[in-house]
Amino acid sequence: MPSQPPPDHTPGRGRPRRDDIDQRITAATIALLAEHGYAALTLEAVATAAGVTRPTIYRRWSGKAALAAGALAATVPPFDIDDTGDALADLCALAVIFATTITGTGYAATFFALQAEARHDPELAEQVCLTHLGPPAVAVTELIQRGQRAGRIQPGLNPEVVRDLIFGPLIYRWMVAGQPIDHATARELVDTASRAFRIG
Repeated sequence: MPSQPPPDHTPGRGRPRRDDIDQRITAATIALLAEHGYAALTLEAVATAAGVTRPTIYRRWSGKAALAAGALAATVPPFDIDDTGDALADLCALAVIFATTITGTGYAATFFALQAEARHDPELAEQVCLTHLGPPAVAVTELIQRGQRAGRIQPGLNPEVVRDLIFGPLIYRWMVAGQPIDHATARELVDTASRAFRIG
């Protein structure tokens, strides 16, 4: 389930793209987001920090929202689902991977802060959905529905409720309680939460 780049993150006409410039812009954007937040992010500041011009950024991203979402998508690794034939086990494994991968980047707070900001910014919300939330959300829903059809997850439950039950404790521990999440802790939280909806 690899994450997809935003539709406007395409090479400009003319000279070919340079990966080193992309990496510098991404690194500068992430650093500024982590330090100052999305509201204070400007393309001028990113250009200065990355040592490029504003037109260089605009050749790669259409604006601030696409830049922020695209940079975070490039920083947070995609979440791959192993289809073992047991949808419930795959769902639990995905939740553990989600928690440990996000926290392992060092930018978990930045990741969730951008999600929160997107609730008040339609343009950012669209870009975040394209780069972060859309593909994983579809994959999670499909896993839950597969588990319900296989008799592993209670069939009468809304997939969104199942999603919130299994991912909610992980996010709460990190964002609200401010406690670290290692693999063993994530596994314990997920296994405990799954008892509310699992069958067998």
